[in-house]
Amino acid sequence: MNQIHWILQSNLIKESVFNQIKKTFIENNISFEEVKIIPFSDDLPEIKTFNEINVFYGSTTLILNAYKKFGITKGIFYDHSNFNLANYIKHWSDNMLNYDSKILTFEQITKLNLKPDSHWFIRPIEDDKSFSGKIMSVNEIYNFEKELLNSNNPYLTTETLVGISSVKEIEKEWRLFIIDKQIISICRYTMNGELSISDEDIPDQLIKFTEECLKIYAPAAVFVMDIALYKNSFKIVECNCFNDSGFYKHNIEDIILKVNQYLSK
Repeated sequence: MNQIHWILQSNLIKESVFNQIKKTFIENNISFEEVKIIPFSDDLPEIKTFNEINVFYGSTTLILNAYKKFGITKGIFYDHSNFNLANYIKHWSDNMLNYDSKILTFEQITKLNLKPDSHWFIRPIEDDKSFSGKIMSVNEIYNFEKELLNSNNPYLTTETLVGISSVKEIEKEWRLFIIDKQIISICRYTMNGELSISDEDIPDQLIKFTEECLKIYAPAAVFVMDIALYKNSFKIVECNCFNDSGFYKHNIEDIILKVNQYLSK
């Protein structure tokens, strides 16, 4: 059996989640160590133990730095070329909520002939959390682009590719954990734009839709998929790297054990 070791970030993640993960490791005799991350640092912290498989869990900074150093491994479920909006649209087409997205830089967006009173949904195309997707007016887009001209943020510049799409009224959203194209855990996290967590509101059609999408494509062996109910249809909002995805009312212990079970094959 492959020896599995988890590297768990101890700062900047929700304390209750950290405690549940740590409890799972201890009670199931899973090898792990804790590390602390300096926000936006380009360096990994010192890691004391390396086994055959090393699974990182923490912030985006930790995961991107681990990916930069080690590349795609059995414990880093991330591939830069897979986890981006353009790739999702390529594979899932109109099963994507924002299938109508144009992928442009902020500089290119400001050159579009947008109606002055219009609003648009803007999000980064990468799973790097450079900024949170948001609804912006045309003036806000122009002002944001001006701010970026004077910004020293290396992760977000006027040349950063973003997706711009029409604004959509979403009824509900769910987070699904996927392992080897199998749904492992589902939890609703919003309803009518407000945080609303439920592990009981799981429609059969949501499961069927997800399974059909997974027959088409999966960006990684282990990942997270967010799905919305929009105009009585289910649509994929985005996928996220498992290693830096948050939990809602998911069974954390069950997910960790199933990740280890998959890696032990």
